Amino acid sequence: MKKILMGCLLGAFSLLVQAGCSNTETQEEITIWSFTDEGEYAVEKFLEQNPGVKVNFQYIPSSQYETKLRSALSTGIRAPDVFALEAEYVRKFIDHPSLESLSGAPYYGDQLVEDHYEYIQGIEKDSEGDVRTIAYQGTTGGFYYRRDLAEEYLGTDDPKEVSAMIETWDDVFEIGERVYEESGGEVRALPNQNSIGQVQDAIVEQPWVVENELVIDQAKHDALDLVDQAIETNSLAMLSDWSPGWSASMQQGNILFYPGPSWYLKHVLQSNAPDTAGQWGLASGPDAFSGGGTFYSMYSGSENKELAWEFVKFYGFDVEFLQGLAVEQQYYTSNLVANEGVAEEITSDFLAGQNFFEFFNEESEQVNAVVRTSFDGDINSIFNDLLGSYARGNFSSKEAFWERFKRDVRIYFPELTVD
Repeated sequence: MKKILMGCLLGAFSLLVQAGCSNTETQEEITIWSFTDEGEYAVEKFLEQNPGVKVNFQYIPSSQYETKLRSALSTGIRAPDVFALEAEYVRKFIDHPSLESLSGAPYYGDQLVEDHYEYIQGIEKDSEGDVRTIAYQGTTGGFYYRRDLAEEYLGTDDPKEVSAMIETWDDVFEIGERVYEESGGEVRALPNQNSIGQVQDAIVEQPWVVENELVIDQAKHDALDLVDQAIETNSLAMLSDWSPGWSASMQQGNILFYPGPSWYLKHVLQSNAPDTAGQWGLASGPDAFSGGGTFYSMYSGSENKELAWEFVKFYGFDVEFLQGLAVEQQYYTSNLVANEGVAEEITSDFLAGQNFFEFFNEESEQVNAVVRTSFDGDINSIFNDLLGSYARGNFSSKEAFWERFKRDVRIYFPELTVD
């Protein structure tokens, strides 16, 4: 009996061990890489709905991220199952075979992205129109403005009335000239030339490169003329983005308008000027625009595609989750269904109670779906750096600017035809 009992106990123990091993082996697990830690919120909520899985979220600093990701995807060595891409360089990766195509079975991402704004869909698709990356963030822009300055110099701080006053760049610069004079040179309309450049970049009709040849869109030519006009009217404060002076100006209240995307509210204004809650408004400028954005893609060589897709789909299309994100963090999403569902209830105390979701919902429909190429991010950086130099008077003429611009493009991209 003792031998029989011992045999039974050993058999039972063996089954338990096997069951434990089986559970360990079958537990689904994915690794996610990102250059921003905000994805941790989505992981937390995802795990609440999927308690039996494991997610390894790895935050990698932006300065290292692109190089490390390219190496991992190219070699397949320790490549993540899911990875974030920034709008500035998403086109460098979008056509690479290491990105899983999410159009058609079993994902049907091409149908799901129809719930995203058109300008976002343009980024989510590769050059052949296949969905390769999924957005969760809406980055529609607007003109944030100081209500106290608007009341003093425009006679109103009402967002709709202010919007009607800045429908064109001529309107903006007329206000800039008047505000500068009436304030004795203390107040400017815009922080710097990038306020103009980012709006102009949203209305180009062609990317920087077409059939391997550099193309300069008319909107880019116009940007130089607008910078000239802004300088002539003393509309620019000439404070470099992210500089101490630029950050301090938001608290000091010596600039009227700050054009910026949706995330500008939390990560720029509220961060740099926490004591100015209630002194800000949001208006439409001369043209609708967007700025930045984070997207998530799947590694085509992943052995965990089913779970990887469940996470990507959750982050981009789960309306309940996205509405929770919007309400809890006042986070404007890429999903128009989610945004429209909560728009009426989301207001910002920082914007004096303004319903900014309704504002962005309207603006989002107006943002152009601009075609981009893998060259655009880097060429845009060249252009923007030189535009800053142009605004500071370091070029003798527009012709000199364009000569230098073309020279720099040739140096960085010798494979392109640059006339």
